[in-house]
Amino acid sequence: MHRTSMASAILVPALALGLAAFVSAGCESHHEEGVTSNYHAQWSDVMADTKATTEAAKSVLESEGLKDVTGSSTNVDGKATGKKSDGTKVNVAIQKKTDTSSQVSVTVGTIGDPALGAEIARKIKDKAEMK
Repeated sequence: MHRTSMASAILVPALALGLAAFVSAGCESHHEEGVTSNYHAQWSDVMADTKATTEAAKSVLESEGLKDVTGSSTNVDGKATGKKSDGTKVNVAIQKKTDTSSQVSVTVGTIGDPALGAEIARKIKDKAEMK
């Protein structure tokens, strides 16, 4: 076997294994207490209904100084949006889990900002649960 063929035979499987380990380890992580992330979005379960969680989301986005903050909800879901000063959109989606609980999911921009998304998700959870 030639040196380049042998190196390729060793290097390619090693890179594939390393990439698989990186991807599986990076699928979910915790940035803030009670917040889960897949890098693109951050989410948390909230002990409040969708309407209360949506109101908390609007309030948090406004307190963070985001522009053009809007929000709406039903008994089964809700959403809130705002924009950072550079125009990056922050989307918050709320889904009903039970009559008294929901899940909040935050996405910052198209690629995601895990630190900011996790911080916003935690603040929404805290505000909705009145912590």
